[in-house]
Amino acid sequence: MTVTALEAAAHGWGIIGHEHALERLRRALASQQVRHAYLFTGPDQIGKTLLAQRFTQALLCTGGPDPQQAPVHPCQRCLACRKVLHGNHPDVHVVARPPDKQFILIDQIRALQAEAARHALEGRYKIFLILGAHEMNSQAANCLLKTLEEPEPGVVLLLTAPERGLLLPTILSRVQHVPLHLLNSAQIRQALETYWEVEPEEAELIAALASGRMGWAVRAVEDEQLLAERREQLELLARLPGQGRAERFALAQRLSGEPERLRQLLELWLLWWRDVLLMASGGQDLIVNVDMREMLQKQTELLGAAGARQMIYAILRTLEALDQNVSPRAALEVLMLDLPLLSRV
Repeated sequence: MTVTALEAAAHGWGIIGHEHALERLRRALASQQVRHAYLFTGPDQIGKTLLAQRFTQALLCTGGPDPQQAPVHPCQRCLACRKVLHGNHPDVHVVARPPDKQFILIDQIRALQAEAARHALEGRYKIFLILGAHEMNSQAANCLLKTLEEPEPGVVLLLTAPERGLLLPTILSRVQHVPLHLLNSAQIRQALETYWEVEPEEAELIAALASGRMGWAVRAVEDEQLLAERREQLELLARLPGQGRAERFALAQRLSGEPERLRQLLELWLLWWRDVLLMASGGQDLIVNVDMREMLQKQTELLGAAGARQMIYAILRTLEALDQNVSPRAALEVLMLDLPLLSRV
């Protein structure tokens, strides 16, 4: 796929779908009435960070009709656009949770405030991207309020989060909310075939597995290992019916050592058992894992709708436990014990 081709399809923004969000940002740019803070929300890998980056490019772009004003979409070719794309524009600053920390800390927000007080070096604005704003601890979130309440001229804050309800109401009242919604599989499939030149059969599979997330679909195209790992994880799940308690606890111990990947694995398993439930209920046309119908059919025959439903509830309880900071190993061991039907297969 070329950037030019994708731009043509997405009105210069290089984004598939999310037309309602793009139109809101276009109107702000066209009227030169850019707010001082925006919040982009939506599920992981749906395009929040990409949209924030494209908006940043538009705010700083010098390739529009009037170099003194931000155009309604980034040109993607001027020096400013390319600097933003490569992460080296001096007026763009990214704030995110450090890999070795549990939260975005107050010191990071204080550094943001100090930088915001300085004049822009090259562009019209100084822009701060706060990625995963819901990961601020309470001190950091309250510190950010000062910047939101008394914004410096020419400063724009772009926040991302899965849901607006994860942020303080006082923050929400001071930002422009831009929600992003899941795409339908037809949109993703068509984009993959047209702009990434993916074969129709593979595009259909990836579109189904993406569950509305264009970002995940692009990753699956660009990283062949992603689909291979998915198959390995589902085959691991399919072996559980024949394994005893000792083997399951050993698996729980191993999986708990990868906390960053654990949630993705559980969500993958959740989709699998959803498919089993659909097949048991006559909804074969709605399944996601379309390339593994034979394995799905086998587990449907073994467990039926009741067993699949029990699995779904067990995984949901595990995800809830992880959200409550229960030890991953303990949560997984309970999950293994919550599946008694499998041991009798």
